[in-house]
Formats: sequence, structure tokens, C-alpha cells
Amino acid sequence: MDNENKPSKRLFSLDALRGFTIAGMILVNVPGSWDHVYPMLRHASFNGLTLADLVFPFFLFIVGASIVLALGKRLEQNVSKTKIAGKIIYRTLVIFVIGLFLNWMSVHFTFPLRVAGVLQRIALCYLAA
Repeated sequence: MDNENKPSKRLFSLDALRGFTIAGMILVNVPGSWDHVYPMLRHASFNGLTLADLVFPFFLFIVGASIVLALGKRLEQNVSKTKIAGKIIYRTLVIFVIGLFLNWMSVHFTFPLRVAGVLQRIALCYLAA
């Protein structure tokens, strides 16, 4: 059977949520003019919930759902748990280091680094899950 007739095993709803979340992240981080920002594009000061407050939890949901799908597929292929754990640790380190690098670049190459950035938190949540 050729690949054209083979049904895709991707979860398109997860891909769509990932795309909407990235679009939301871009909209929240680059709203145009910071002098005229819609209130929903700012984080809630203490209590309440805005669009900006939902971006990070959606990313974590996507990471968790992707873990279940990817690990299930790997276990069905009889990949050793040691190899899976090694790949998880490698990905965690890569995401963490990329986050450190981006934070370092955003403060114009100065120290100290912001260790608790968004990518670093996603990497640690990925490792914990």
C-alpha cells in the first residue's frame, strides 16, 4: 500500500490547538503598540483570567498530550525504556538551554541569566511528566 492511501495517525485537533496557541502567544507578546493594548492581551493583575493567562497552560496541555501519544507509539515499537528516558533527558536539556540562550539574548548578553523562563519551565514539566 502506498503512502497516499494510508490513513494519517496524527491527531489534527492537537495540531490545531498547537497552532492557535502559538498564534495566541504571538498576539500576546507582540500586540502592536504597547500604548494601546486590548485588556485581554495583558495578564490579569491578581484575580481574573485573560487570554494572556491561558497561553502557558495550553502549552503544558499540548506537551502532556504529546507525551502520551509519543510514548505509547514508542512502547508499541518495543523501544527500550532506557533509550526513551535518554531521549527525554536530552530533549529536556535542549529545551532548557534554548530557553537560557533566548533569555540571555533578550537582555543584551548580560548576566545573571533568568533561569525560570517559560521554556525552562516547559522543559522541567516535560521531564517531570
